[in-house]
Amino acid sequence: MKEFVKLGVLSIILTSGTLSPLESCAQEMNLEFPVRLENPHVVSSDQVWVGVVPSGPSGYSLNSSYRTRDSLEYKQELGNTIVNLSKIVPAGLLVFFPSYYLMDRCIECWKSMSHARSSDCITIWERICKNKQPVIEPKQSALFPNAVEDFEAKLHDRTTSGAIFFAVCRGKASSNTHESLDNTWSTCILTLF
Repeated sequence: MKEFVKLGVLSIILTSGTLSPLESCAQEMNLEFPVRLENPHVVSSDQVWVGVVPSGPSGYSLNSSYRTRDSLEYKQELGNTIVNLSKIVPAGLLVFFPSYYLMDRCIECWKSMSHARSSDCITIWERICKNKQPVIEPKQSALFPNAVEDFEAKLHDRTTSGAIFFAVCRGKASSNTHESLDNTWSTCILTLF
């Protein structure tokens, strides 16, 4: 910042939705902010629940560590958890996986596997699709805007109960490279660790 002073810069307008609280931001930047405007968040605290879901419907741990993420039990429990969430969450779900590898393996597993305690042969994927229309984040950046449009169309389709967007942490959806995901009616975000 001292370089700005040397250049004769008198004013800097700094805007962001993620710098709050500004006091700690100012301390980290070692700057005074004589004029500040901080608006309250548009979502009130009674509209948000943040928590950890340690296990799925049958009690198996939802631990996405390298040691457990390839196990059939983990994938099945995660799938059944998503099925249950898709039944109760209105509108949209965003499900973030730690990697494309894990997302692809889970979806592949769900498409071929039914619920262990069920007598019917419906797969986990079919049960998810019964509740929410799925969209999968593409690996190719050029295809991402089409996936977002598809998700939005499915969210607004009055003949269904919403949509589910499967994406990757640090991928295109989670890094907000496409602002229309911010404008969706998503009401539940599930991030796997």
